[in-house]
Amino acid sequence: MNELLSGGMNTFMTIAQVAFVIWALVGAVLCARASAGAFVAEGKWNKWGWFAVCAAAAVIFVVIGPFSIFGIVGIVAVGVFFADVRPSVANAGR
Repeated sequence: MNELLSGGMNTFMTIAQVAFVIWALVGAVLCARASAGAFVAEGKWNKWGWFAVCAAAAVIFVVIGPFSIFGIVGIVAVGVFFADVRPSVANAGR
């Protein structure tokens, strides 16, 4: 029974890791497609700074994993992009 639970946990961790990698890569792509002027107009970091944050988070999720201390920092950083920066930049582009 313990092996079954352990296998299920490994499957969950793998699915979560893949989901976080995809989430960070989507953030990087959305950042790259946004207008650089919108970032400046909204008073946010520049476009390539946020792109680097999202891309670095994806690399950290692949190499170290999303549940390490650096992975948690990456989750927070990409979360800030999606919760604060992306809506502001999307509204500035309209």
